[in-house]
Amino acid sequence: MERIASTITRLFAGADKRDWRQVENTMDDKVLLDYTSMAGGTPTWLTPRQITDAWAAFLPGFDRTHHQLSDFEINETKDSSTAHCKGKAEHFIGKEIWVAEGTYDVTLRKKEGNWVVSQFKFTLKAQSGNTQLPAIATARMNSLQQQEQNRKVVDKFFTALETPQFELLKTIFAENGRQLNPYAPEGFPKSFDGSEAIYHQYSGLTANFGLMRFPRQIFATEDPNFFFVLFKGKIDINAGGTYENDYLGTFRLESGKITEYTEYFNQVVMAKAFGIKLD
Repeated sequence: MERIASTITRLFAGADKRDWRQVENTMDDKVLLDYTSMAGGTPTWLTPRQITDAWAAFLPGFDRTHHQLSDFEINETKDSSTAHCKGKAEHFIGKEIWVAEGTYDVTLRKKEGNWVVSQFKFTLKAQSGNTQLPAIATARMNSLQQQEQNRKVVDKFFTALETPQFELLKTIFAENGRQLNPYAPEGFPKSFDGSEAIYHQYSGLTANFGLMRFPRQIFATEDPNFFFVLFKGKIDINAGGTYENDYLGTFRLESGKITEYTEYFNQVVMAKAFGIKLD
């Protein structure tokens, strides 16, 4: 019976640590998951990965969680068992807390000598604290998901130049997207306006430049649509040699497209490399 209780305890400990592999290791190949007392709907057979994907899309929206189990009642046979226990789940964001209390009914079976969960039911008895925290946690996770998707778009900008796959620039910039060049010397455009103009600017570089490399660090901000990027440019010159400079780029996105990219660089290094006179 101790091993059965340990399996259930490890499941919740893994969820609190966001150790999804540990959670999955406590489960059968398919689990009948029943949260209908809290969320409605019907019980559903899910794989361990489907369950942890759902939990991973919600629980990290809280700063931390803590599950407490007590009063285990276990009925064990040779190859299957059932367990009933009380549960208290505490969810924290800042100084706020949301608490859900109820009971768990768990069915387990023996698999390769270990007990694994095959059915899992939570029955909600009471809630307390700030009941708006689940909605806040969901919004936080949505923002993080958007941020990660946008991070990939920003990274794809550099990949398009490095590969080179300049056609990608038309897909990652909004049609009316812009690149601003505030440090451009006299005679050079201060902006490239529109995805077509940006494409033509970079695809035209192949006449004078070869392989381009941009080692980079992408920094997210509180705004999931705004990023800073610190990067170095290492660009082979077709006539011989390599042009290197340090850059800072800011990216603003909307609906998954770059609407504005502003590029800053060391003007002195550029001027020396290409014989440009600075005012």
